[in-house]
Amino acid sequence: MESVHYSVLYREILFYFQEAFSPESEFLFLDGTAGEGGHSLLLLRNFPNSKLILLDRDATMLKRAESRLAEFSDRILSVEANFSEVDSDFLRKIGADRNPDGILLDLGISTFHLLHAGRGFSFREDEPLDMRLSSGGGISAEDVINTYPEKILSKIFYEYGEERWTKKIVEAILERRRHGRIAYTGELAQLVSRVIPRKFWPPGRHPATRVFQALRIEVNQELMHIEFGIGKLLEVLAEGGRFQVISFHSLEDRIVKNQFRDYARSHSAKLVTKKPILPTEEEVRENAASRSAKLRVIDKLSASDIRKEENGDEEE
Repeated sequence: MESVHYSVLYREILFYFQEAFSPESEFLFLDGTAGEGGHSLLLLRNFPNSKLILLDRDATMLKRAESRLAEFSDRILSVEANFSEVDSDFLRKIGADRNPDGILLDLGISTFHLLHAGRGFSFREDEPLDMRLSSGGGISAEDVINTYPEKILSKIFYEYGEERWTKKIVEAILERRRHGRIAYTGELAQLVSRVIPRKFWPPGRHPATRVFQALRIEVNQELMHIEFGIGKLLEVLAEGGRFQVISFHSLEDRIVKNQFRDYARSHSAKLVTKKPILPTEEEVRENAASRSAKLRVIDKLSASDIRKEENGDEEE
């Protein structure tokens, strides 16, 4: 039986939305990273009079989420799209009758992608080096590994993977490329494992983890979409609305933190969490993959609250 993606920080997500919104009232939520629908299921069950816009850039994942949420189909507007595409025109074109009151992004990759997608996101199986999340084509991880020049490949591994062994890994890749293309995950994972001395392998993690992360970020331009998407979603969030974002590594979290901070400094929003919310020890025991998750929450102020902020009024 295929595993279902564990909904990371689901208790905290529900708490922060229930703190802001009455379960009996009608709201519009936007789940910008549907995955397998776990967080959306949580919202639809606990806000029975509300509706939800369900987005995912991966058509396969969107169908899986739709199937899981079939009993709520009359309350869902499902669209294959990247959350960075969302603006007022987008909402109008898909038939949304209002701006979303609550927005959620879970920037982590789905368990399905790691275990069952067959696109090379993991080194558990020997799969083609693809790593593309969208169905619209574009450059693959195999293209990156086999065609990018040394300088750019080094930049990707160092900046996106924070890999300290970048120089030696890239040298090994360039040497291997002289004899033919690197086309499968197993070969790349073995190459990285041979380069990094065993005593420097990260405890509990495969030594190629950082390289695979960097490739996935590059192939899908993940940081660019986060950079553009966070700002656009803050703009379309309804006044008095709440925005929650789960990130999984420092590169993602830094973008979220900085954009939330800048928006709050403009007096148009207020930080609900000044520091990131981390999973409990209980959750980490239940799901080890949640150990690196960080949740940040921000509220968009109403016009009257903005005036209070600008006037230095401390009243809530």
